[in-house]
Amino acid sequence: MKSALIYGSCTGRTWHVAELIVEALKPEIEVELIDVNKIGASDLNNWDFIISAIPTWDVGELEYGWSDVYDDLDGVELRSSIAMIGVGDQCSYADTYQDAMGILYKKFLECGATGGIGFTSTDSHEFDASLGVIDGLFCGLAIDEDTQDDLTEPRIAEWAGQIKKEWPSIVQRHEQAVG
Repeated sequence: MKSALIYGSCTGRTWHVAELIVEALKPEIEVELIDVNKIGASDLNNWDFIISAIPTWDVGELEYGWSDVYDDLDGVELRSSIAMIGVGDQCSYADTYQDAMGILYKKFLECGATGGIGFTSTDSHEFDASLGVIDGLFCGLAIDEDTQDDLTEPRIAEWAGQIKKEWPSIVQRHEQAVG
């Protein structure tokens, strides 16, 4: 099963988080690390499992590279399973914390991707509103490198363990879909 972690990063923080996650998933899950600026929306079907890493940019907006992909997703039918990683600042942007993760996740589902993978608790995060929260959970791994950088590595380790546990069912779903 072909897997990729596709990241967009304006400041380097999301890229750093993406690198840590690729290493944390080894050896059970091999993931190709790809800069979103090097692909287009239709390229997303080159992988069976995609982890999308996206920071919330400005005030609740998509990072530039992911924004370009998002704008071109209409008409693309995704066949991938997806997991999300959001990087944001819960103190400075308490009303839009992890919005980009939620916006992109919902768009992927609208285009046919399979989600529900790697959801995490909102406990230990302090924010007022987030489009990244679905049914009381973040729709992926939420990282705050600005105010909780000391929690980044433990959160990644826990999330990678969760993905590894979910991996057999992800592979099984993929095999049933193509088989």
